[in-house]
Amino acid sequence: MVRVAALAAVLLAAPAVRAQEAGSLAGKRVVFLGDSITQAGGYVALVSYYLEKLHPKADFDVLGLGLASETLSGLSEDGHAGGKFPRPCVFERLGRLLDRAKPDVVFACYGINDGIYQPLDKERFGAFQKGVTKLIEQCKAAGVKEVYLVTPPIYDFAPKAGEFNYDAVLTEYAKWETELKVPGVTVIDLHAAMRKARDARTEPFSRDKVHPGDEGHVLMARTVLAALGENVPDEAFADVQKDPLFKLVAAKRALRSGGWMKHVGYTREAKVDPQPLGATETDAAKLQEKIDALRRVK
Repeated sequence: MVRVAALAAVLLAAPAVRAQEAGSLAGKRVVFLGDSITQAGGYVALVSYYLEKLHPKADFDVLGLGLASETLSGLSEDGHAGGKFPRPCVFERLGRLLDRAKPDVVFACYGINDGIYQPLDKERFGAFQKGVTKLIEQCKAAGVKEVYLVTPPIYDFAPKAGEFNYDAVLTEYAKWETELKVPGVTVIDLHAAMRKARDARTEPFSRDKVHPGDEGHVLMARTVLAALGENVPDEAFADVQKDPLFKLVAAKRALRSGGWMKHVGYTREAKVDPQPLGATETDAAKLQEKIDALRRVK
């Protein structure tokens, strides 16, 4: 049965429930899929950082493989990127990614590009729904044990009376995802958590309405971690950034993301054919040694 996890609900969950999920990603290959927000890597690095910090004796294998502009609906608006290229679709690379990375767990955060910034439309909505279903089916067929659907972030916009607000479209997309009932699929309602947090503050998370800044990535990471049952300390991101452990984890994320993206191959403004991993994993292992030296200090 699908477990729908909004941040507020999870934080109020019984301690026994949280403890049951703690460290559930340890020893598993975890892949984060999504668009430019995932490719930027902020929330992926933070999720990895807290997993490493909260479970110093466990081993984690997290790959952030988001691609800017990507959808799972296969749609693209006229004139995208100044007319240079259409939006990429995850299914161009998903088969290769599943075959090469062989994830046990997949997190997928899509939707904000899938409505192509237009009003709610039956055909566009249907393309998104079909894409979500196809993603789940392909992941399961490839042996993925658990799929986490992360509902889209908010479109950070305060409309005037009568003005179109794209966030209303994303609200419908998120609502549909939370109502899915698919074995082995967990829905993390980021959209609801982010909307609640945004309504309680005056400053936007996203200056361009789409891409969250640091505080937005912190909220995204906390929402994911709360859904996993992790008890994340309340600390300022500025302090996290100063932590040598975070710097190493962030460097490892960037290194592996870059290497694995080329290893899988993708098509965006140009086609990038699959390439050997080269020294990516060797170099990542060296960073992991430094990470372990910090988090496993007796």
